[in-house]
Amino acid sequence: MQTQYASTYSAGLPLTRDAKPGKGLRALTLLTVAGLSLVTVRGLLTGNWWFFEMLAWNLFLAWFPLGVVLVLRDLRASQFRSSWLLIGGLLTWLVFFPNAPYIITDLSHIKHIDMPLIWFDTMTLFMFALTGLLVGLYSILIVHRMLKPVLGKWQLWGLLVVSQFLSGFGIYLGRIGRWNSWDILTNPSSLMVAIAHTYHDHLSIKLTLAYGFVLIVLYVAFYWYAEHEDDPTSKVRLF
Repeated sequence: MQTQYASTYSAGLPLTRDAKPGKGLRALTLLTVAGLSLVTVRGLLTGNWWFFEMLAWNLFLAWFPLGVVLVLRDLRASQFRSSWLLIGGLLTWLVFFPNAPYIITDLSHIKHIDMPLIWFDTMTLFMFALTGLLVGLYSILIVHRMLKPVLGKWQLWGLLVVSQFLSGFGIYLGRIGRWNSWDILTNPSSLMVAIAHTYHDHLSIKLTLAYGFVLIVLYVAFYWYAEHEDDPTSKVRLF
């Protein structure tokens, strides 16, 4: 692996900022440990572990789709390149991906926090929301890299755009409808009925478009930063 990166560098090609294996995962692990430390301290000081249980579970769900694409990436790197495996893995990722940006909506709990804890809890909720968002963006980046050799540039970007609007809709289902990703397996009929009736709620359209748009913009910025060297003399291309 190191030989590959060295040859890329010597050839004068732009290197990604995540060129070192595991660099992104180490950063995300640091943020995760920091967030869990904050809610652990809160639980020890107050005796109330609700925040710990809620945020730790939501962060686990945020990590799950990243775990799926990491396993999928490693399987494909091992020359196990079944089309059915790729499609099934990506569909699983798409179903669970909304759990990553969903943590942003946990900021709504601030209105229920008593004043003595509001500053500490605001920081804690922000840490978890930021971690969930970055975990989600990193998982999109891995999907992007996997599909680059398979799809054309505009087909790939079109697919990513659609996936983020679907994620926006998933956030609506989770926060407003109180559904979760597991319901697609445990309660599929009721979930489908609920989805079919969302057209009655104009909020579903607003949240889908708003969150979808923001996720797309954030990913474009993240992709632009992560995939290109910051050397001002290098030739940088957005796509």
